[in-house]
Order: sequence, then C-alpha cells, then structure tokens
Amino acid sequence: MKCPKCDSEKLIKGKVFNQVDYISPEAFFRPKELKPFSLFGIHARINKNDFLACTQCGHLWADVDPQKLVRVIKENCQSNTKKRLGID
Repeated sequence: MKCPKCDSEKLIKGKVFNQVDYISPEAFFRPKELKPFSLFGIHARINKNDFLACTQCGHLWADVDPQKLVRVIKENCQSNTKKRLGID
C-alpha cells in the first residue's frame, strides 16, 4: 500500500482517539457543508477506527461506509453540495 498523497510506502497503522473517551471511542466522519442546525444523522462511522499515517508527509486516512456517507449527504447537506457531488 502507498500513501495517496506522496506515494511513499513508509506507513504505520493507528487509531484516532477523542478527548472524551480514551478507552475505546468510536470514530466518526462529519462532512462539511451541512445544512444549518443539522443535529442528527450527520456522521458516518469510520470503519474499524483503523487509520494509516504516512511517515514521510504526515497524511492520515481511513475509510467510511460509502452508503452511510451518501445517506448523510443526501439527508443533511446543502443542495449545492449534493449537486457538486452528483448525489440527489
């Protein structure tokens, strides 16, 4: 596997922890460009909270369930964002 930013193979696996729960927190992705006052259903759980980090450029990434992410965008993002992403 290679870094999608710099193409390096010098990667390390890790997890992301939040400030509230250091023991076993779930990690979530919340898209920007949400409708004002969106409160519920605005996150897509990051699969397994497994991240990769590149030791060369510092890029950090993971993956989310694409169906859940599209649902979050459909239900909670602004129309111009949905149009830009081809999601209706």
